[in-house]
Amino acid sequence: MAKFYGIGTGPGDSSLVTVKAVNTFKILDILYTPEPKKGSDSLALSIVKEYIPETVEIKQRHFPMSADGVEKMAAWDKAAEEIEADVKAGKNVGFITLGDPMIYSTYVYVMERLLDEVEVETIPGISSFSNIASNQNFPLVMDTDPLIVIPCTMEEEKIDKALQTYDCMVLMKVYKNFKQIIEKLEKYDLIDSAILVSNSSQDREVVYHDLRDVHLQEKISYFSTILVNKNNKRK
Repeated sequence: MAKFYGIGTGPGDSSLVTVKAVNTFKILDILYTPEPKKGSDSLALSIVKEYIPETVEIKQRHFPMSADGVEKMAAWDKAAEEIEADVKAGKNVGFITLGDPMIYSTYVYVMERLLDEVEVETIPGISSFSNIASNQNFPLVMDTDPLIVIPCTMEEEKIDKALQTYDCMVLMKVYKNFKQIIEKLEKYDLIDSAILVSNSSQDREVVYHDLRDVHLQEKISYFSTILVNKNNKRK
């Protein structure tokens, strides 16, 4: 029976793609890959390209990264309809996504539209923040401490509350309001307990330990994440 597979590619290093993901590529007929800009290359596809058989049909589809909810929903609807038709035609269909499919992923919106229509299997991938913590020997959370993942695009007062409340944090989507986030880390005495990594596990990966660097905003990429652990403060 044909199935729809959501597949996490991991953060960027192709050697971090899971064995299960690689085995799934071997049984696909069609693979959908998201592109943030029309006609642009897909980073997710570049990560897994070496594992995809030549017989697999690649369908690159544009998912707009905008504040226009109507535009985004139209893209999700269209992709889901196309995928549903492919699966019901007897094709095994995959959809790749950076990191893990269940963490801030476009895949979720497509999956939700398909759960009642076709069989769905989601294959996890290594998240950027898990990879950063391991690569940097940076303990992310221990013992009874909670871990909170903060999208820095949410309301400012919620960011402030989280920074004041928790000891162990992942700050994602820091690119657009980076300056304000650094100011908040200073304000709440967290900056010496934080590291920042851009392009985790990719050839362009850069690690920043000094978040007070005044030129840092000019250097970081869209794919940048900050880890904070108050118990891991630099001396």
